[in-house]
Amino acid sequence: MRLCNPRFNISNADIKNVLAQAENVWEKDLNKNVFEYKEGAEFKVNFIFDERQQRTVEGNNLNEQLDKLEEIQSDISKEYQTIEAIYQKTLATYQKNIKDYENRVEEFNAEIKKWNKEGGAPEDEYEDLKKEQKALEKLQEQLEAERKKINALVLNLNELAKKENKTVGNYNEKVQTYKEKFGESTEFNQGEYNGLGINIYQFHEATDLKLVLAHEFGHALEVGHVENPSSIMYYLMEKQDLENIKLTGEDLGAIKGICGIE
Repeated sequence: MRLCNPRFNISNADIKNVLAQAENVWEKDLNKNVFEYKEGAEFKVNFIFDERQQRTVEGNNLNEQLDKLEEIQSDISKEYQTIEAIYQKTLATYQKNIKDYENRVEEFNAEIKKWNKEGGAPEDEYEDLKKEQKALEKLQEQLEAERKKINALVLNLNELAKKENKTVGNYNEKVQTYKEKFGESTEFNQGEYNGLGINIYQFHEATDLKLVLAHEFGHALEVGHVENPSSIMYYLMEKQDLENIKLTGEDLGAIKGICGIE
């Protein structure tokens, strides 16, 4: 095993673990110890960093950016919903208070009109009217403060909506970039069995490294490509279950044909 570049971002201990898992993919169904790890063996697994892994690094970075944008969009959405709930409640209260204020103003004006027709209000009624006038002025100030609060909430909501739209637009652009650059099925050129060992050029994480190694171990066992897209020995990384990498009937048939196993 030889790790030539730290940019693969995987430790030797993790590589040994994945190697053991990739070996077990074959050994489990064959019930045979077909591979054995030994330090200093002539058969080596070399990790060689080139443009393929650089492309993977770029793809992973883009994925991280997409995850971050999703998180930002989710936070904005939650904040928007919270403020919108406050806005709706404040608006409903304001509308009720406006209606109550308008009714009191209407009653106040009617009372003024009544006493004007009678040549003026008695002193006690006049004092009551003055108190009501001051109360209405105070209510008007309160309503103006509520109106300003509602306008501020609307501005906040509009800014959040703009921010969310910008985030979603940025996300969609990066998704399109990802599809254009990384969306296609990947042919098995992440690794190569050259007769003397295996060169690993590309992997995203431990799960697909396990698949690449299992595929190249298959070639080391002289197994060629098979036709089932779910098979380890299919020529594309496409429909294999990375969470449960195992031999298909086609894989088993190919290796058993080579080994003369029924």
